[in-house]
Order: sequence, then structure tokens, then C-alpha cells
Amino acid sequence: MNDTVGRLLEGRTALVTGGSRGIGAATARALGRNGASVAVNYLSNRQAATDVVHSIELDGSKAVAVQGDVCDPHQAAELVWQAGELLGDIEILVCNAVGGPPVFRGTALDSGHEIQARADAQLRATLNVCRLVAPAMRAARSGSIVFVGSSESRSSGPVVADIAVAKAAQDALMCVLAAELGPAGVRVNTVAPGFVPTDGSAASGRPALLDALIEATPLRRIAQAEDVADAIVALSSDLTRHITGAYLPVDGGQIMH
Repeated sequence: MNDTVGRLLEGRTALVTGGSRGIGAATARALGRNGASVAVNYLSNRQAATDVVHSIELDGSKAVAVQGDVCDPHQAAELVWQAGELLGDIEILVCNAVGGPPVFRGTALDSGHEIQARADAQLRATLNVCRLVAPAMRAARSGSIVFVGSSESRSSGPVVADIAVAKAAQDALMCVLAAELGPAGVRVNTVAPGFVPTDGSAASGRPALLDALIEATPLRRIAQAEDVADAIVALSSDLTRHITGAYLPVDGGQIMH
């Protein structure tokens, strides 16, 4: 994480879906440190979302917690409305919510239904919110949408099949929306983390696996949530004003293009 924090996003309003923990929480805090007012979406852990809000406020920015399941179009509409009423039109959208609990149970060939369910949930979690914020961004002829993907969507190594397929579908959606919204000045990009140790990471408590991952990483360390958050801040700012449709791995060089 960059400790020399500027105010790259001063005066802007952001919404982070799934913003109460892990990468989402780190992203919400980073956006706030850089001057944005932040709506922190959460599904059920109100206390975690409130803690993130308080952290952002301590850094001098406005923040609110907005509850709702972004997979549900009615709940998504309600939380976006609440964010707009409290903070103003959304100018930065970070689609971090994964869309439902893990559903994968076996090999890809034997688990087609589960993989389809995960991909469907991911696309609903992403599209429901994009549909709601896009009109104001188009009207303002400005805005940044950042999808939190996964390097598993383009990995040649072992992957979790339902996540890989769902995130690959989201990657394709990013390209489509970047083309559709680009003429209105709205940018759409994807940040694709590799393995990031969080409280929801299954491998976090497996030292041997972590050592193997580090050895396979050119930069010789595992990405932290703050590394991903800083990349999202960059793609949300005017520093990347002419970048859209980009897929940015944040994995220390495990995947190179």
C-alpha cells in the first residue's frame, strides 16, 4: 500500500458492493483516504460495514453503510437510492460482490448446474448495480466502473471452476459495457487479483500452499487486499482517464500478458 496518500478522488462519490470485509473493505477505505465519499454496501454484517464507515470518517471523508443483496434487483435499487440520497449520484462504482455462496462441489464436467448458478449470480450482482448507476454517469458524461475479477479467469494452472467461469463471464461483460458506455465518457475496467489472504480465503491457514504460491510469484510475495485497493483507486481516478476495457492482474506477476 502507498503510505503517501493524495486526494485523487476529492469531491467524488463511490459505491463499493460487498464493501464490509476483505478486498471490498480495503477498497472502501482507500477510496475514502483519497477523498471520495463512500457508500459501503453489505449483505448481513452491519457491524463490519459500520467499522469501515468509521474508518473512512476518521480519514476525513463521508461514508454511509447501505444494506442489500445486489443479486436482487429490488434490493439493489433500494441501496443505490439510499446512497444517492445520502451522498449524491454515484460517480465511481466498484463491483466487488461475488454473488451468492460457493456452489462448486466437484469436477467441471460433473458440476454444470452449480457452475451455471455461480455465473448467473455473479452477472446479476454486477449488472443489477451497473444498470442503476449508468444513467447518471451517462448524463454527466463521466464515471468509472471497476469490476473485481480474479486471475483464475485467465489462469492456465489449477483453478476453482465455478469462480473461474463466473469471473470470465464478468470479464466479457466488462468488455461489452466498456464499448457501450465509452462514447458517453464512462470507463469500465477489471482488476483481477490472484490469491489474497482474507478471512474468506480457504488457503490462508495453509502455510505450505502459501509458500508454494510465493515461490511461483515473480515479486515473491502474496498480494494483500491493500494492493488490490490501490489499483482500484488508480482506475477510478483521472490518472487512468484514457483507459477502458482493461484487465489488470494484481498478482505479483503470476499471470503476464
